[in-house]
Amino acid sequence: MRAVCNTDQFGRKLALVSRGVSTRSTVDVLGGILVEGTEGELRLSATDMDVSIQTTSPAEVEEDGRVVIPARIFNDIVRSLPIGDLVLEYEAAEGTVRLAAGRNEYRIRAYAADEFPGLPVFEASDAFAISGEVLVETVEKVSRSYSRDETRPVLTGILVSFEGSRLRMVTTDSYRLSIKETDIVSSFEGRRDAIIPARAMQEVGRIFSGSEEENIEVVLGENQALFRVGDVLFGTRLIEGNFPEYGRLLPERFEREISVPREDLMGTLRRVSLFAQRQTPPVPVTLSFSEGEVEVSVRSQEIGEAHEKLPATSEEEFQISFNPGYLLDGVSAVDSERVLFRFNESLKPALIVPGGEKEEDDDFLYLIMPMRDPAHV
Repeated sequence: MRAVCNTDQFGRKLALVSRGVSTRSTVDVLGGILVEGTEGELRLSATDMDVSIQTTSPAEVEEDGRVVIPARIFNDIVRSLPIGDLVLEYEAAEGTVRLAAGRNEYRIRAYAADEFPGLPVFEASDAFAISGEVLVETVEKVSRSYSRDETRPVLTGILVSFEGSRLRMVTTDSYRLSIKETDIVSSFEGRRDAIIPARAMQEVGRIFSGSEEENIEVVLGENQALFRVGDVLFGTRLIEGNFPEYGRLLPERFEREISVPREDLMGTLRRVSLFAQRQTPPVPVTLSFSEGEVEVSVRSQEIGEAHEKLPATSEEEFQISFNPGYLLDGVSAVDSERVLFRFNESLKPALIVPGGEKEEDDDFLYLIMPMRDPAHV
């Protein structure tokens, strides 16, 4: 194989694909990038057997071929080269790849392409489209609530449900629950649920953000999901298992509805949370409602205490405590000028939704479990 490409164009595509390279596997070929030269382009592919990334870069291919090049040294060399032409040549007899740029020349020991695992194929006939901006926003909102505990794989994923022209994403770590619904560009026949790793969905968002595309095409298979963004194809294994029946966690009714200015509350939570940082177990933040206002407070035996008051639509005294990080996550995920809290008892789950003077059905909700605050018992 022999090809000539632009170092800048090729380097950007190489850096993107490198995010799919395995950093833990003992299988050497998974630490490399498959480079395939065909007419007019170089195809770059990487996989760690859980996710895969494939894309192309323009090139003058003088001789077709395939080779796997160790990703780290390959990426480091190309990234450090000045903008200009790069000659990439695979010398099969020697098992090396020659890189030449100007008067600089490098030879890297390579792997045979036959050892590289098979990669998923995007079947356009099975695809449907969703707005990239909508997908990124939805993932960003629900990603606050997925679990980082690898011992419970199902909770490290996002439950993605497609039905008709609607998409719903759900995450939970057992302490909070996020649900976001939105429209997709093209309708989905029937209904399909899948648990997709949250980190994989975040990677799709990063790929889209670096593109000039408007939509993301999606194909859901039996054990994997494929996302195509322009000339980039991202694949991920689905998580097997049963997602919690989250509908049972949502109370049918709430005794109290109280709204608070969102920006003011976020600023208050950031400040009072300084008194609760890096403490185990976490120090709760307490919301003490009275007529027309709420006092937000934190009391730490190690650091001290903080108290701030904000206007609220409360009409009676009510007190409830939360993990400050979890509470701030929920409030910051709301887009409206005011945050609407729905409460029952002080030790029952609370709901956070967008709210204002006119209550409207919204497509996002955040359920959060309260804490006991010893300082207020």
